[in-house]
Amino acid sequence: MVASIGVIGSPSQGVAYYEKDGYYTKDDPAHREASAWTGRGAEDLGLSGPVDPDAFKAVLEGKVPDGPRLGKRDKDGEIHHRPGRDVTLSAPKSVSLMALVEGDERIVAAHDRAVTRTLAWVERNAVEIRMQDRASGAMVHTGGQKMVAATFRHDASRNLDPQLHTHAVVANMVQGDDSKWRTMVNDGLYRNKMAIGAVYRAELARGLKDLGYGTEKTHPDGRFEISGCHGG
Repeated sequence: MVASIGVIGSPSQGVAYYEKDGYYTKDDPAHREASAWTGRGAEDLGLSGPVDPDAFKAVLEGKVPDGPRLGKRDKDGEIHHRPGRDVTLSAPKSVSLMALVEGDERIVAAHDRAVTRTLAWVERNAVEIRMQDRASGAMVHTGGQKMVAATFRHDASRNLDPQLHTHAVVANMVQGDDSKWRTMVNDGLYRNKMAIGAVYRAELARGLKDLGYGTEKTHPDGRFEISGCHGG
């Protein structure tokens, strides 16, 4: 139950990964609701609700609607753009079992709320750009950027064991207070990796408490399981 951060190699790779789970092929409304746009930048772009594959691919390619194409242009005129990072937030084993095996759908909703609040924290504290300081002329990291992210909730691990987790794709596309769109530096995400996990754990524990579940701390870093329900 710690946050993990992965690299998305290319826009097509990113879209194909989520297509494998059928998010773009199933018509079941509940299945479509397992994906969602989040972030103030997404709001400014008019992106909300379930993630549309074409819009998702365009974001990963750095295409700002009615705006510039982000990235570096090589000598042949081709633009190269890093798509973004995949921040994965995973529930404890016992939480996954109660939600997915015992069928307490309230826990899935609590997980979703914890993810949403964690990503709001990420936007406030970990999303940064690198730009020149007007006073000193030095290149500095600057926060306060509007984030564009797409979330995809999964209910199984790669081994097909019950595992409630959400992939949050933080796009390499942020908007500053000056309304300009820029690429993001990833230092803030990696520097705050442990804090991101801690925020998610705290928010999830609070949600479980509100549902009447007790929790037991299992590790010094704050990882926990539902009281009397350890999943190994």
